[in-house]
Amino acid sequence: AGFKAQISSWLAHLAEDDALRANTFTLATEATSSCEDRVTFFLHQMRNVQLVHNAEKGEYDDNLAALVATGRVMFRLEKLEQIAREKVRTLALVDELEVWLAYQNKLKKSLGLTSVTAEMRFFDVSGVTVTDLQAAELQVKAAEKSEFRGWILQWGPLHSVLERKAPERINALREKQILDYEETYRMLSDTELKPSGLVGNTDAERTMGARAMESAEKAFLDGLRPLVDEILGSYLQVQWRLT
Repeated sequence: AGFKAQISSWLAHLAEDDALRANTFTLATEATSSCEDRVTFFLHQMRNVQLVHNAEKGEYDDNLAALVATGRVMFRLEKLEQIAREKVRTLALVDELEVWLAYQNKLKKSLGLTSVTAEMRFFDVSGVTVTDLQAAELQVKAAEKSEFRGWILQWGPLHSVLERKAPERINALREKQILDYEETYRMLSDTELKPSGLVGNTDAERTMGARAMESAEKAFLDGLRPLVDEILGSYLQVQWRLT
């Protein structure tokens, strides 16, 4: 009953929201005419699209606890996908989506994966063992404990919320990011491109541009941290107590 209620609610959201419907149908085309577990996997992906979409359009502006909770789910799923990719490389003749789905479904409860809504049919052919699942759970929890506060700084939906709640401060940080990029690129041009005679070299200039952008993005995220700590506060406290 719970699963059917979630699907009914989700379909109602699709009917009312053009942007969400477009994003969802893009994923749906990849899932059609496939095995049941593949359809289940893409159902999870569509639910993730809905969660992120809701955050970006302001549904959590007055419920920051739910915003951070959604971010945690996205972080955990991202880490599980990395673990699943590593597992796939150790297996032969296995559908990688079966591996991904095995981790998602079997760790749904222990990791609080709210976007995972259905069981899988063919876990036995995934090649994922109970030991793999136990190790993955600990790995994800340890990663969240040490990395989540940094990860959420780059999360797009959080940026959308901050742009509505603290527009002046975000605009100031964006303007500084542009200035940082220009200054860093000019410095790299003066110290590396010009001495090497590479001014006008498209590949060299593209590489310098990427380095300048990376530096400016890091400075932006560092500047964002005090604002995020101020607004999200206790919601960012460590969730897992590992022994």
